[in-house]
Amino acid sequence: MADDIRSRDDWPPGRVLVQTATYKERENVAPLLDALRAAVPEAQLLVIDDDSPDGTAAIALEKAAADPAVHVLVRRGRRGLGSAILEGLRLARSRGFAVAVYMDADFSHDPADVPRLLAALEPVGGRPADVAIGSRRVPGGRTVGWTWKRHVASWLVSWFTRWILWVPVRDASGGFRAVRLEILDRLPGEFARGYAFQEDFLWRVHRAGGRIVEVPITFTDRERGASKADFAEARRSIGELLGLARRTWFGG
Repeated sequence: MADDIRSRDDWPPGRVLVQTATYKERENVAPLLDALRAAVPEAQLLVIDDDSPDGTAAIALEKAAADPAVHVLVRRGRRGLGSAILEGLRLARSRGFAVAVYMDADFSHDPADVPRLLAALEPVGGRPADVAIGSRRVPGGRTVGWTWKRHVASWLVSWFTRWILWVPVRDASGGFRAVRLEILDRLPGEFARGYAFQEDFLWRVHRAGGRIVEVPITFTDRERGASKADFAEARRSIGELLGLARRTWFGG
């Protein structure tokens, strides 16, 4: 297996890391990093790229070379959205960050919403949360540019998570979240590797007694690049969700 590629080892100390997992996002990665630097200048940024063949990693590495707050991990010989997100969260924890935000790289998630997710973890006069979800399904949240099939699929997954897995959230499949990283210490075991990671993560947080809140966002379907989801990944995710249902109802 080829060695991973990393931008640098001398990370500055920091409290908040914003991370994005990429594969074939050469059109989006540089504009996203620029937008995040403007939206949350106090945060550090991490691109976790699954060795994209289109040069995404090279663009990110160039940005990292010019900015000590930008970091890149190019994973060689492994792939998967869920495993990339989890690896980024664990890396953030090992580097001493207290909070990580993870989001898509295609501008479906607005970088300007990151401060609102961070604020939801520690509301003034309110209870701290362990996870803040950028939610399309609470009042004020919405989705722009989806086909009816995607709306139905997303609704079914969220319904399944709420009523079969007993996780009290309305948007279980969204990939825009702020996480208090100490919760990772209470989430043992192997996670789902692909898109079912999103539901799996919330299921584990809830079972560990973590508090989850939802913040309304507008999700806008990508304008550049193409979705990486395919039938094989959808079938695997369904199997992983059914496995979680079995554990929810019958233990394990």
